[in-house]
Amino acid sequence: FRETDILARYGGEEFVVVLPESNRETAMAISERLRERVEKEEFKVDNTILKITVSIGVSTCTKGKMVAKKLLTISDNALYKAKELGRNKVVDGG
Repeated sequence: FRETDILARYGGEEFVVVLPESNRETAMAISERLRERVEKEEFKVDNTILKITVSIGVSTCTKGKMVAKKLLTISDNALYKAKELGRNKVVDGG
């Protein structure tokens, strides 16, 4: 992530990434790069190699202001859509 981006844990297995000054296209590209990078990584826990994937929901606010709670709801709905579509996907919530 870039220096201006904010990453925070949001719940048990959920994280929020705030990408200031990013449009929808940039947010989708960054999300897809993250998804691909996690998918390729191997995580060693004790003597076991784990492969994991992520499902990502994206929401953007480019004109005017939107309440953070609304952006989180849109992202969360997109996240669940990604899971419904088979997981390991990035879905634009609009």
